[in-house]
Amino acid sequence: MRGISRRSTLLGIGTAAGAVGVAGVAGCLGRSAPRSGDDAADGHAGSDPDLETAVHQTGGALSGPAWRRTERPGFCTLFAERVAVEWLLRDAPPETIAFVDETDFEESALAYVESVGRNTCERLVEFADVAVDDGTLTAAAEVTAVDDADGDVACGQAITYAGAFLRVTADTLPESIRVEVTDGWGTSTELTGEDGVRDPAALDGSVRPDGDPPNVPPALSCPDDAFERHPAAYDGEVNWGSGGGVDGESGLELRVVDPENDGDDADDSGGSTDGGDPNEVLRFERGDAFRVEMTNVSARPVGVGNHAKYNLEVETEAGWTDVRGSDDGGFEYTDELVLTRPGETVEWSFSMDEEGIVAEHPNDDLRVCPDLGTGRYRFVFFGADDLAVAFDHVE
Repeated sequence: MRGISRRSTLLGIGTAAGAVGVAGVAGCLGRSAPRSGDDAADGHAGSDPDLETAVHQTGGALSGPAWRRTERPGFCTLFAERVAVEWLLRDAPPETIAFVDETDFEESALAYVESVGRNTCERLVEFADVAVDDGTLTAAAEVTAVDDADGDVACGQAITYAGAFLRVTADTLPESIRVEVTDGWGTSTELTGEDGVRDPAALDGSVRPDGDPPNVPPALSCPDDAFERHPAAYDGEVNWGSGGGVDGESGLELRVVDPENDGDDADDSGGSTDGGDPNEVLRFERGDAFRVEMTNVSARPVGVGNHAKYNLEVETEAGWTDVRGSDDGGFEYTDELVLTRPGETVEWSFSMDEEGIVAEHPNDDLRVCPDLGTGRYRFVFFGADDLAVAFDHVE
């Protein structure tokens, strides 16, 4: 993709763009007019005469950023209603909230795009070639520097994330989005609202071993007559690694992570180095620490039940059976809706022994009986769409 020309009529550049703070910079462009001369030859800017557009620079990445710059040059999403934008506005400045509140979603759609620049001056997101084609909002978006015509803007050498809202008003509103995003290094990728904020393939951890279990024990039996085993709280088949929240929509990814191979030191943006044969990385000896991570990779909040809603099972000759139980049979869980923001990761930490399996559960009466043996184990989060991962315990 060609760089967005300075000679083009660009969306999102206002007279305040040269200021140090760019939140609140908005360009209300009205209806795009036919162009001629050099600008027309460039083929940039909003060229659809049937659209009204306005841009608001947010002064940073409202998502966090929830995405990773090693995976993609940015992120985009489209909003058709006010309530859907709420997750982005938790830490937004008042002028950004005002811009969203001024949007009439009966007449307009609101796109949001983030990217990343090489220094502290590259903190504007400019748009060009905005159009609605067969129900899809299309555009080019590029990170650019603030206007330094007066030479009074100091550029610090720090990676800087930028975001901008693009309001589009039209007779027929878009239902999807496709944007070619270019970051400060010139890396361009076409992104859509279906891409979410994370690439599931780049997450730390694995879903389950590929091979046979190291052992399949007989049905579990506890010698303590007072012990009542935790029942399976899910119904039927589980969803291995991927699934949805309580509303059934997709977006959640579940992984087992070895803390010694979790990618924390991979790069400055959290990229993963976890990989290799899942039959090897999912083998834990007695006392080994491990964790289960659930990440919302979508571009919308996903609602789940409280995080204590999980089974921890071993595969036996009688089927999958929870290794935990209690003497009072108190396995009741509160019904509540917990929102997981886009890019957010929920963690459960364990160690591969009787105490470590129940240590962080809020039910203090849970215990393991009989002792953990060699075999294949799985974690099933029934607070969502019955998400499961598996791992092996080896001697």
